[in-house]
Amino acid sequence: MASSSSSTGARSSSHGGPPGYSPNPSPIPYREQPLAYEPSEDCPCHKKAARWISWSNANPGRRYLTCQRSRVGGCRWWRWIDDPTTPFLCQLLVDLRNAVNNLRRESTQLRGVNADLEMGIEDRSTQNNALRDALRKMKERN
Repeated sequence: MASSSSSTGARSSSHGGPPGYSPNPSPIPYREQPLAYEPSEDCPCHKKAARWISWSNANPGRRYLTCQRSRVGGCRWWRWIDDPTTPFLCQLLVDLRNAVNNLRRESTQLRGVNADLEMGIEDRSTQNNALRDALRKMKERN
């Protein structure tokens, strides 16, 4: 088990997490909600600590506990649950996290391009129908 840390000089963020904490979303959905674990552990303000997963470059995939109210004025307590991983696994997890994030960005961009293309098709279809109507009217006049 990893050694316990408190907020005394150990935190670099005001959001309640380990050093290097980043409020970026997890690259994968959590399998359990942050408070769905047993046995529970309370932080110094006597609330059940929330369990999170770090996705920082230094500690990807490493679980930690923090005050569940740390983002809204709770205490600044946190501690690691897992021991540090090997440098190889650490880099592998960072690379996989980055690949997932890049694919999400690309997917979002492609959805935007697709929506633009669909709008273009609708516009062309409307123009095409208007031209057909105009051609039909011209033929009726002749």
